[in-house]
Amino acid sequence: MKIKFSWLIYFLVVFVPFEILLLKFLPVSDVVYGYLRFLAEVLIYSLAGILLIRVLESGKLPKGTSIDKPLLIFIGYALLITLINKAPVLEAFVGLRSLLRYLPLFYVMAFVSIEHGMVKKYFNLLLVIAAFQGLVTFYQHYVGISDFWYPRASDLEIGGKQVSFRLLSTGFGGGREQGAGIGTFGDSVPLALFMVIAFVMLFSALQSEMRFGRNKKLLLNVLAVIILLTIFFTYSRGSVLIAILTMPLLMFLAGKRKKMAILFVVSAIALSPFLINMIVLSQGQDPYINPKLKYTDPLTNVLAIFNDDYVDNTLQFSRGLVLTQIGGQLLETNNIIGYSPAQDFALEKAASKMFGSNTPINNLPVINDVYWVAFVIYYGFLGLAIFLYILYLIFKASMLVYKKSPDPYFKIIALAMAVLVVISIPYSMILRTFLFRSYGFYFWMMAGLVFAEWKRIRSATSSESELQTTT
Repeated sequence: MKIKFSWLIYFLVVFVPFEILLLKFLPVSDVVYGYLRFLAEVLIYSLAGILLIRVLESGKLPKGTSIDKPLLIFIGYALLITLINKAPVLEAFVGLRSLLRYLPLFYVMAFVSIEHGMVKKYFNLLLVIAAFQGLVTFYQHYVGISDFWYPRASDLEIGGKQVSFRLLSTGFGGGREQGAGIGTFGDSVPLALFMVIAFVMLFSALQSEMRFGRNKKLLLNVLAVIILLTIFFTYSRGSVLIAILTMPLLMFLAGKRKKMAILFVVSAIALSPFLINMIVLSQGQDPYINPKLKYTDPLTNVLAIFNDDYVDNTLQFSRGLVLTQIGGQLLETNNIIGYSPAQDFALEKAASKMFGSNTPINNLPVINDVYWVAFVIYYGFLGLAIFLYILYLIFKASMLVYKKSPDPYFKIIALAMAVLVVISIPYSMILRTFLFRSYGFYFWMMAGLVFAEWKRIRSATSSESELQTTT
């Protein structure tokens, strides 16, 4: 049974990035195709169900994790505010599920004994997939994206809610930047999120104490450059900045602060003339050009954040507006408990309370991208505090595993997990990180691996303490 669990997870690691293409060409109706998009989740829930049956048959509850109680409190709290606000229960369930849908995967990884050798296989497989995504993205940028790479267009109604798998509409307020690669994910944002996770994992390996051969270390460094360039080619400015941030953060948490300082000084000296020149040029009178309407090279796209016109635009129409105005009004309204995970209901209620009228929620779609603002609307500041506490416990467990685990690959994953927790805070100010499959799946999978090792370390420490007490 252990081997079956391990290899089914191995299959899911491969399936999630290639899901769009694997399902697109199946000769099935739109309805069947729509439901097949939930295949990964069905497999995960099936594994969780098998695990639960095994626990019930054994008649003995396994030792839990440090986030079990806070998670139960958070779920109970979400249900309570749904009842208090008289929100639609089914819609609230869908909203809560979108945030925690990969939680069963966390428990599968945490409670099933995954062999240490499989952890190495997961690590290597993730890097191979990332390398392939990079090559595909380069091809798409320079050659173009044919219909082969686009997701299958279909509409499916589930629980009275329309679910669309079409690409976003084109235009100033939506769509994809010209030249942006989508890999095999069907869109550029899921690709960027996945590549950030892969980059964190790879850079964590480069900071580890593992001794790689010269050729392998060179290969890993080249792959790191490929992955970072791929993130540039997704045209996700925030993802580029987050990926760059992970490098000093990884060095800091790995205890390599001297190396971090040297790298910072050298990089600052080498890049400052180039950056200053680009910033000065970008702050000229030339207006900001939306890359969704006209091609812009990946570097210029990132440097647009220094353009005054771009800043004014985001403060008036985009994430800056949500953060400064809507976020500010949430502070003023003192939204302690939130309006429930029923997203449409909560947005309508928040809009009515903040703007004095029933503002149509389709005028506020960007709220979900500034996810912590949306999170406060749904769950309130109390719910945000509980969720951040859960993330803190994951970070704490990750650092323990990084320091105590004898297995080098568990140490790599633990360090990467600690960094992912930290960067999720700023990352979720610009993207719905936890709601995307390409981020949520790997985030909770890695967290589960960390807690599997965390439990082994605590059990070994407890046994050692008992032995010392006995002697």
